[in-house]
Amino acid sequence: MFRRACLAAFLFVLSLTAIAQNDNFPDRKEIVINTFPSIELSNFTFANIYKDGRTRFHQDMRWKNVGDKPIAAFEIVVLKYDAFDQRLIGSRWLVTGKDSSNWNHLIPGTQEGDGLRALGAEEVMTAIAYVRAARYADGSLWRVNENDVIQKLKAVAPGIKDFGSVKPDAKPGAEQK
Repeated sequence: MFRRACLAAFLFVLSLTAIAQNDNFPDRKEIVINTFPSIELSNFTFANIYKDGRTRFHQDMRWKNVGDKPIAAFEIVVLKYDAFDQRLIGSRWLVTGKDSSNWNHLIPGTQEGDGLRALGAEEVMTAIAYVRAARYADGSLWRVNENDVIQKLKAVAPGIKDFGSVKPDAKPGAEQK
């Protein structure tokens, strides 16, 4: 009797683990808008991944310096929206050179990639990544025009009626106030 109870408990826990391994919307959307003329973002993915007894929100991406000057650092913003197209708190991702482990300048023609891991699951249906700011190796700065981002968002995600703030920290949109 004790063995059956232990086996039943073990199978129950195992079934919960199997369910938790795919806490993602199957039709989630990963969108990239390339706003910075010198960086091309690509291969953007996000998912809740269950591993080692917990779920973490993973974001991965690749980038390439398509410009003619080395880049010292750039900031990627990931805007996040739930299943009802309401704005969630986004991510700010500072790429310090080539990637998080190599702070050397990203020279023209170089392609790199990296990822972020959050401490818990996130209920994200749509995520949109873009470069908000950059510093060239010569010290000059570039910043995105937020109105240009809004126009590009309307083109790539026409279903979202209120984008809210295009900064990583969400501000309620007009419909959410």
